[in-house]
Amino acid sequence: MNTDRYEAERLQGRLIASGKEDVWGWSGRAGGIRASRRAEFLRSAAKLAPGVRCLELGCGTGEFTERLVESGCELVAVDLSEETAALARARVGERARVLVGNIETGEGLEGLELDAIVGVSVLHHVDLDAAFAHTFSLLQPGGRFAFSEPNMANPQVWAERNLEPVRRLRHVTPHETAFKAEELRGRFEDAGFVVDVCEPFEFLHPSTPSWLVPAALSLERGLESTPLRGIAGSLRLAGHRP
Repeated sequence: MNTDRYEAERLQGRLIASGKEDVWGWSGRAGGIRASRRAEFLRSAAKLAPGVRCLELGCGTGEFTERLVESGCELVAVDLSEETAALARARVGERARVLVGNIETGEGLEGLELDAIVGVSVLHHVDLDAAFAHTFSLLQPGGRFAFSEPNMANPQVWAERNLEPVRRLRHVTPHETAFKAEELRGRFEDAGFVVDVCEPFEFLHPSTPSWLVPAALSLERGLESTPLRGIAGSLRLAGHRP
């Protein structure tokens, strides 16, 4: 049992619940665009629709839970932190079922049968092999998954994981990692999943001032058509269980 790591995650949840969530930059014009992009990718890639039984991993305060329920899917959201789960519950009401659970052990997820598993910036917090064994095993044959994750090839992401002052400034826990595209693809394929897409995306930084967003989006479009795309800030991953 990784009790020290779990306690670090619960502490992170308490910090987020106390108002530290802004460090992730979902508010503001640039943050709103980034959040909308991710939600649309999850809904589309996981084919969320009425009747689809979906599990959102690491729901936090419900930023994406609220967006995912718009698809009409039968959504269950899970987080390790009671504090953040309570905020998510208050945010979505009866539109989704919000659980406190552990995706590495399957605690709290017993009996679920799933057509889709999705999440934003959650896989780099966990032991993937344990999550494959105890949570992704709940995905039915043909079921889909979709995630966005930080890209280790991005200079800022690398600094957050390897330079202590940057890590503390960005509230990154000591055990957090990040992935490169081929590594993340390989982890899923080695676990027996089919990966449809695993690629870097997004140069729009969450701290971009509103007045600079149009220029930043134009620059982003240009960069994503060059080899520099490899150092974009995030990865998007989608596929299915055969």
